[in-house]
Amino acid sequence: MPLKNYEHCCSTVQALASLGKIEGVIPLLHGPQPCLYQNQVASMSCRPAQLVTAGTLVNKSEVIFGGEASLKQQVKNLYEKYHPKVIVIITTCIPQLIGEDVEGVIAELKKEIPELTVTTCKTGFNYPRSMPLGSDAAWVAVLESFSLQDKIPGAIGIVGRTGQDAGNLAPIEMYFKKAGLTFFSFPTPHIDTMADIVRAERVYPIHITPWLTCKRLSESFSCDVHYLEIPAGIEGTSRFLRGIADREHCQKLHDLVDQEEQRVRPMLDAIRKQFAREKVRMLLVTGPANEVSIGKILAEFGAEVFIVPCMKNKFYQIEKKILQNRYNIRFIEDDFDTLGDLIDEIQPTAVSIEFQAQPETVARFIPTFINMLYLVEYGYDYALDLGTNFFKNMHRPVYETWKNFVRKYGG
Repeated sequence: MPLKNYEHCCSTVQALASLGKIEGVIPLLHGPQPCLYQNQVASMSCRPAQLVTAGTLVNKSEVIFGGEASLKQQVKNLYEKYHPKVIVIITTCIPQLIGEDVEGVIAELKKEIPELTVTTCKTGFNYPRSMPLGSDAAWVAVLESFSLQDKIPGAIGIVGRTGQDAGNLAPIEMYFKKAGLTFFSFPTPHIDTMADIVRAERVYPIHITPWLTCKRLSESFSCDVHYLEIPAGIEGTSRFLRGIADREHCQKLHDLVDQEEQRVRPMLDAIRKQFAREKVRMLLVTGPANEVSIGKILAEFGAEVFIVPCMKNKFYQIEKKILQNRYNIRFIEDDFDTLGDLIDEIQPTAVSIEFQAQPETVARFIPTFINMLYLVEYGYDYALDLGTNFFKNMHRPVYETWKNFVRKYGG
């Protein structure tokens, strides 16, 4: 992990955004008012308005003497009012720093309200340097509420990245449906269907993020986990699906991939020709882990790609080798002072960054993509759409106009 990290966003925000997408779950932020306010506002655009999130508002005296009592009461209040399937306590930095006994509170609540299911997700201070870890920690907390179920022979599961994936995995799911494979997806829009993932015999993660989630599925529910690669881009999607087809002995899935490759080949060739004419040198800086998947798509089109990764778990290490060997992508894992310095060194023609890093790109008039706006990047058609609209979305005429103004009037 680079020491200079341009995710100006806490892992707690990502946990709240992910859990807040799941019906039947109420995430409860346990922390002081400024933290709760910022997390709620930051995740608001990622959460359906009708779903509930809550907080405890730890005050000054509770920072000194502990806020377990108010936490316990707030959990009771939520359960009495909404009766959710699961309440997930997201502990922010302050409760962790003062050593609050959240597990003890949960144990007391289970004795007092046996029908209540409550778990905890420790983000914030525990994961200060990688926003996507918020999703992974959140999914592990959800898994704690699941019970063992009988496996369905031959059933497979796919495990996605964030709450954004819930209900948005059709570009991958549809091939399993057409091939007649029994499958379960995780996450989904409702906690009940998410729980079916434990019935899968084999699990295939579709992004680098859910390492802890898959580890828990393996250890607690005896799921056989296999990381193939991210199904992003034409080649990445095909290799992912063919890998499952081989492991599941499903010729029909191979046939579907053959059909799709024939369908998309003319569009892919056209995109590659445009990328060959208009050389792209792309820098992707620590997004919600999509720096590897979007970088993968652009490299397949012919762009020269540089990636500052947001995480280094075991899935990332596998994907990194794939991208280095297949596309010669360069990974920047060493420290750097500022993003501006990195831009000056690499001289990219475009960058993908977080909102807060824009000042360092705007000053250099570099076409900038905000990585949070490019999510759920799975399957063939997403890649084709990204490639077809890439140069239009760069808005290069705007940047060139400003450069001309600066050259003429800037002195």
